[in-house]
Amino acid sequence: MNNNQTSEKLTFRELISRYTIEIPIIQRDYAQGREDKVDLRTNFLNALVEGVNGKLLELDFIYGSVKDAVFQPLDGQQRLTTLFLLHWYIAAKENKLDNELKNTLSKFSYETRTSSREFCNDLINKKINLSEEQEISELIIDSSWFFLSWKRDPTIKAMLKMLDAIQKTFSNKNDVWEKLNNISFNFIELRNFGLSDDLYIKMNARGKPLTDFENFKAKFEQYIKQQDWEINCQASETFSHQIDTICTDLFWHFRNEENIFDEQILNYFRTFALNSYTLKENVKDDIFRHTVDLLRGKQNDISFHKYLELGCFDNDYFKILKSVFNKISQKEGLKTFLPDTTYIDETKIFSDAINNNLSYPDLVTAFAYYQYIGSEESVEAEKLTNWMRIVRNLVEGSRPYLFNNANEFANALRSINELLPYRNSIVEHFAQTQNNSLSGFISEQIIEEKLKAKLFQSEEWKKVIIEFENHSYFNGQIGFLLHWSTLNNEPNLHTFTRYTEKLKVLFANNGLSQFENFIFERALLATGNYLLHKGRNYSFLITNERDISWKRLLRDNNEKREILKRLLVTISIDTLEEDLQTIINDFNDADDWRFHFVKQPEMIAACGSQKLIRFNENKEFSILLLGSSTTSGYHKEYYSYSLYVALKSKLVNASYVDQRSANDWKYFEYNNKQIAFDCETTKFIWTQNNDWGNKQEFKNRADVLLQLTQ
Repeated sequence: MNNNQTSEKLTFRELISRYTIEIPIIQRDYAQGREDKVDLRTNFLNALVEGVNGKLLELDFIYGSVKDAVFQPLDGQQRLTTLFLLHWYIAAKENKLDNELKNTLSKFSYETRTSSREFCNDLINKKINLSEEQEISELIIDSSWFFLSWKRDPTIKAMLKMLDAIQKTFSNKNDVWEKLNNISFNFIELRNFGLSDDLYIKMNARGKPLTDFENFKAKFEQYIKQQDWEINCQASETFSHQIDTICTDLFWHFRNEENIFDEQILNYFRTFALNSYTLKENVKDDIFRHTVDLLRGKQNDISFHKYLELGCFDNDYFKILKSVFNKISQKEGLKTFLPDTTYIDETKIFSDAINNNLSYPDLVTAFAYYQYIGSEESVEAEKLTNWMRIVRNLVEGSRPYLFNNANEFANALRSINELLPYRNSIVEHFAQTQNNSLSGFISEQIIEEKLKAKLFQSEEWKKVIIEFENHSYFNGQIGFLLHWSTLNNEPNLHTFTRYTEKLKVLFANNGLSQFENFIFERALLATGNYLLHKGRNYSFLITNERDISWKRLLRDNNEKREILKRLLVTISIDTLEEDLQTIINDFNDADDWRFHFVKQPEMIAACGSQKLIRFNENKEFSILLLGSSTTSGYHKEYYSYSLYVALKSKLVNASYVDQRSANDWKYFEYNNKQIAFDCETTKFIWTQNNDWGNKQEFKNRADVLLQLTQ
């Protein structure tokens, strides 16, 4: 650049009156109006508003080359395009667009695409009747002169978006035209230079652009100053210093392959923002649910302006975030406070937060944890353990039944927020409170925690309760055991201990222990009909499921749970399998629908991964063994399959035929015969060639066995 060249302060009207402004091909498309540039657009327009409100506004340097009275900007394209659109809008709004002004504004043009150039020309010269009831972009697109193909031009798309933003910002401003002269810039003509590709590349490669987080950080730090949140802080104690030092050291351990951690740290801000928003908004509003989905979504382009619009950033948000950063950040990596992961895995919860991978229950747990450490001057492991134990029990006890949507998540988060004042005496609070419910958690778990808190006054009770509730499968949910151990309205420690010894054998960390041939389920079924239903189906129970798990059986205080208790009373740890087999052997009611399930382990094995069966309500003796959750999946019929199981070892080449319709005959084949069970006549039948219209009956099951094995 020629050192003798000086800058000249000009307004947009002065520049365009002097030169034709032509955006050269080598420049990129207009970007300020892009969908993802909300912050940039909003901040720039807000600055322009200050200009028309009376403040003299200088927009830095705009420079480029001039040839034949045509100015081609090297730097300033974005600002000039926005100023062009603003001048057109104000002129149109205030009826200033006479022929002279149209001729002047027509000197602004894009060389990048014919469509962009023609759009700018038509915008000025074609008639548009502005309406505050309709967005400018809609008016323009609906105009007869607008070509629909122009909607694919990125510059035109961005101009339309910017015009809508200008309309929104300036629609209530009057007598603005002359005030636009308060906005100026420093103009430099690059003499003796053509706008070559080489010059453009060199000028635009002078510095590395700011990353997403650096942009966010700059705006956040500016916002902190505007709010006076650190007015009395030492420089070394400011959030800015914290982020640039200890936080950078921490997040460096979680950088990606390109040594960047922007996404991770922005996700951490987002996690706290989501909780902040959730605590404030009306949870019954559809907008609330939509916004929670947005904040939990996988997109990473939530703008700083959007956070402000949602009210996510307030003093409480800032204080907790800053305090947490200060607590968990160290050069060596993440600082944790608990000796183990019994109640919370601090490393995993942090990892899931920075990767935006927290489920609703995990978000509640994370909120409870970070609010605690962010609220304490120094974190005491014992008090944090007590707090997180209660939180773990509430969350895990309610996880299978709640947390299905944003509303239930919000209720749980607000309930934890209500408990926060008692965080350092949470056990005492539960021992004393008269409240049996918290809106975000199931009442059964609240009542259980109250009872346990009262029993904690005894060190013996405290020890055995903590030991058993930390069983990985029960995970804090032992209300059933406390109920079983209550004698004469008083919990009995000896009875409690006796039951725990048996339950530890029956249940492994991941669910029911693996007993061969379903011996436990069969003995339990012989004790009583313990099956739980899900829709029209019933299950022999699985490890984890809302309606048909062992946890669900143990949660509900009813006859089903009492069946398990009766079984526990009759078995001994030392002779467990013998006792279970004895119960099975002693079950001899062949007319009971449970009989073949109890006697033949293959029957339960045929019921698929969820161990499902279905009773036909209109046919007493119709039971289907489901391979999936519906009868459109392959399934078997109970009595015919039981007969097949009894005979298959004696009949060579016998095979069972599943069906995918409840109305089709389920049967087994042997010697070209199809043998089935007719649930209406309660008789076994047979036919040949699947001619079910010509079927014959057996007298009874024994007759089938006799005839087929002769």
